[in-house]
Amino acid sequence: MSVWIILSGILAPALFWVGYFYYQDRFRPEPFTRMGTAYLLGIAAALGCVYALRLAPLFGLPFDPSALLEGDRLSYLLYSVGITGMMEELFKFLPFGFIVLRFPSFDERTDGILYASFIALGFATYENILYLPHMEGFELFGRAFASPLTHTIFSSIWGYTVGLAYMRGRSRIRAAVIGLILAGTCHGLFNFLTTSAELRVLGSLLILAVWIWRIRILERSAKRDRLR
Repeated sequence: MSVWIILSGILAPALFWVGYFYYQDRFRPEPFTRMGTAYLLGIAAALGCVYALRLAPLFGLPFDPSALLEGDRLSYLLYSVGITGMMEELFKFLPFGFIVLRFPSFDERTDGILYASFIALGFATYENILYLPHMEGFELFGRAFASPLTHTIFSSIWGYTVGLAYMRGRSRIRAAVIGLILAGTCHGLFNFLTTSAELRVLGSLLILAVWIWRIRILERSAKRDRLR
């Protein structure tokens, strides 16, 4: 497959979603350098997550969970939620919790959603670098655009819970635990639902529900900003 097609599949979706999320924050935009930093942190988080998941066989777990689909699908569901979903959301959260929350520009409750989204975009970009060269046709372009969207939607959950707690002076640890459990569960459940043609509709509805919630939160914030 042409290298240019693969590069387009990696870069074009990333640029599209970067522009989309930046537009959503147009009334009180964050410094672009800070969002760029969050994006790069997401790439680093993905790299760390891949190496961490490669340690799974040391604990008697498969590195490639697709083998579980041929046997007990319940095992694959538990792996998707408890390992894949939770691990990926945890690794995306780490740079957010230890670095992004220290940004001086982090001064709004919805900043958690925005910065979590840019970290997730970086994470998805690295994933696409790994997977797209092995795909072609509709599968390639479908993953190229869907992966950044799904990652940002799930990370928006803990981004909002932690960002809100941070701005209100409440326990960030409690907010992080709640947000990560919700995000990891949704993420893992979505991964499981996409493995079956009969269940993909439910996966799409899950994405739609969280996306609508995310849009409503950001719209309310934008309305407040316009009135200031």
